[in-house]
Amino acid sequence: MAEELAAPWRGPLVKDRVAVVTGGAGSIATATAIALAEHGADVVIADIDADRTAATVAEVEARGRRGLGVVADLTVPGAAAAAVARADVELGRVDILVNALGHHLGLAGRFDDSTDDDWDRLYRVNLLHVFETCRAVLPGMRARRWGRIVNFSSVEGIRAMPSAPVYTAFKGAIDSFTKSLAVDVAGDGIRVNCIAVDKTRSYQVNFYAMPAEYDQHVPVWVPAGRFGDPSDVASVALFLCSELSSWVVGQTISADGGTLAAGGWYRTPNRWTNSPLLVQHLEDAQVTATRPANLR
Repeated sequence: MAEELAAPWRGPLVKDRVAVVTGGAGSIATATAIALAEHGADVVIADIDADRTAATVAEVEARGRRGLGVVADLTVPGAAAAAVARADVELGRVDILVNALGHHLGLAGRFDDSTDDDWDRLYRVNLLHVFETCRAVLPGMRARRWGRIVNFSSVEGIRAMPSAPVYTAFKGAIDSFTKSLAVDVAGDGIRVNCIAVDKTRSYQVNFYAMPAEYDQHVPVWVPAGRFGDPSDVASVALFLCSELSSWVVGQTISADGGTLAAGGWYRTPNRWTNSPLLVQHLEDAQVTATRPANLR
């Protein structure tokens, strides 16, 4: 009995599973695909970027697993479901689905200036494909009585993000969808959970590439004292894709270095404060203009 209970945490954690990763050529998604391959899974990479998709497939194959690249614009209705269908045909089934595609599209500004097209673009890149892929994989998972679905949202769907209410609405919708779907299918041996990300180096945030003079501020912004690496989030995804998550149903796990938990508190060299001094308000406008855009 003791050996049976210990088995779930003995590697490889996803041996002989087949996984589909949407947005799979992104930095966090690539790290997730590599983690899955290193733990025994074959991986389908669905992404719009052909070169990065090929590179990620090569990383999977370098670890002795089958890799399949599906180059497609997953925001087009039907494209995400088609990627799942191709995985079914070429690799036989889908055991694990990781919905990593998402983006703010740079659509920040006054809500009353936003357009119907803006809303639709944000819907299609953040939520539509999640619905499509989940609906496509569930029949097979139900039939096999096992499955793992990991959706990606954002801490911005839990807290406020000024100037981006539509984006945050769709991220919050992913959290809510995850909860409701998870309790529906838990009895079928399927686990559906979510990861909310913040302060992690990725293409979308230009890997937080800033001049070295700002390094001293990172521990002020992030309680963990550093920016996250893609592998930090991939580790959480691997857990949720494996037997280790068998008792986790409908949860959103924040992988953010503590920013959400801090709730507006910041660590200064001397103490924690919820009223940090924003020095750029005391500086000449020309000085402020020299700062990285996200620090002005």
